[in-house]
Amino acid sequence: MKGPYAIHWFRRDLRFAGNEILDWSIKKHQGRVLGLFCFDKLFLSRKDFSHNRFQFFLESLKSLKKDLKKMGGDLLLLDTGPQEAFEEIFKVLKKDNIELPTFISWNRDYEPFALKRDRKMISYFKNLEISTYNGRDHLILEPHEINKGSRDGEGYKVYTPFYNKWLQKFEEESIQKRIIFQKNSLGLIKKMSKGEVTKCFSLTWPKLLKSKNKLPDYLDKYIDKNKKSVTIPIPKAGTAEAFKLLQSFHSKVENYTLDRDYPFLKGTSGLSVFLKNGSISTGQIISYLKLHSPDDKGNSQGKFTFLKEIVWREFYYHVLFHFPHVEKKSFKESYQNIPWENNKKFFKAWKDGLTGFPIVDAGMRQLKQTGWMHNRVRMIVASFLTKDLLIDWKWGEKYFMEELLDGDLAPNNGGWQWAASTGCDSQPYFRIFNPWSQGQKFDPEAHYIKKYIPELKELSPKEIHSGKIFHKSYPQPIVDHKIQREKALKLYKEL
Repeated sequence: MKGPYAIHWFRRDLRFAGNEILDWSIKKHQGRVLGLFCFDKLFLSRKDFSHNRFQFFLESLKSLKKDLKKMGGDLLLLDTGPQEAFEEIFKVLKKDNIELPTFISWNRDYEPFALKRDRKMISYFKNLEISTYNGRDHLILEPHEINKGSRDGEGYKVYTPFYNKWLQKFEEESIQKRIIFQKNSLGLIKKMSKGEVTKCFSLTWPKLLKSKNKLPDYLDKYIDKNKKSVTIPIPKAGTAEAFKLLQSFHSKVENYTLDRDYPFLKGTSGLSVFLKNGSISTGQIISYLKLHSPDDKGNSQGKFTFLKEIVWREFYYHVLFHFPHVEKKSFKESYQNIPWENNKKFFKAWKDGLTGFPIVDAGMRQLKQTGWMHNRVRMIVASFLTKDLLIDWKWGEKYFMEELLDGDLAPNNGGWQWAASTGCDSQPYFRIFNPWSQGQKFDPEAHYIKKYIPELKELSPKEIHSGKIFHKSYPQPIVDHKIQREKALKLYKEL
């Protein structure tokens, strides 16, 4: 191997097309760039770890590795944390008298754990006199790029002013260049989907290493081991599959404002599971769907609403970055010590979809069977857990992370604290969803309910939404909504 080379440390940017930092490194090192992923034990030992979500993540890595190999590149997956992984690699390189890499590149993450890890790794590489280069990827605007007022580092606490500032900065030329780069990458995805690839890498791990003690790759080992614990069908993963989904959503986005609230319709994008791992980027979605600010006459109401949802996602990352205590505590300090009832039998009934409230039970069964839940139903079941069952939102947040394929700390935490009225710009405490009227309004013909609660398929929609279901194999409501609503109001008022 001649000339300097680099290592790109993949984390949640599992794609080649539209990976701006990887693209920078390839050009700088004339294709001499190697891919690395580290299976950090700290991540794998989280209390809210999900075997199902991890399997999808592994399949995403497998797809990425295939894409890189088609273009002459490579991806090594080591069974350890990042510092230990690089120490292992550098040990082998020194043994074979091979120079250490010139650059280590990666894309930034904004979770408290990731920020602490990355500061440590920057210091580690600096001590070895190895240059590092990291940049933005899974957000359009990073948390530090939007400041409230004139003071640097002051984060927004309310969505609307954040959204207005986001739109203002979005139109800036420097930000639009980010979108243009992502737009140009869509052509590459199309070519790769057709098998048309150009060799842009000129180095692989076997070419680099001379030692007989080759570094072992753990991807297949992890896939085989983890799939024994998988409980649901795992969707196809990777950039090509994400792009297919984006293409299918293109014809639906015009009606997104109306269709997104009805779980029996396929009116949402379903892209969140791919965004979580970076198989596709928000920039690619925005450019493909041609989303613009509301001032643009070419932006339909559906596109405008969908763009606002993307900004909500960025808002929750912004909140987590500026107010990291939300990971473990209520954003609103006054609601930190709510005297939740935390009835474990009620919690189990909620998880199993056996509460006697059809729209709630359908959502919880969808989650358990598919690893996903419609967003409107997520709000309904979260409101029900916190304000009907009076159970701590952190219990629900953790369970969602255990079950959701798209489980992501910032938006999941933000969504739960919104529902529980404890978070940033959350719904008022006195706004309590009525599960009966919510079911009737958003699933009027009970198509969604009957799909996931087949024992009710012989009942009419009127019977299902009546609040008085008499069925031998379906439970009676475990609580009275009217009574629980008054208890919740009193509980919050006292705080």
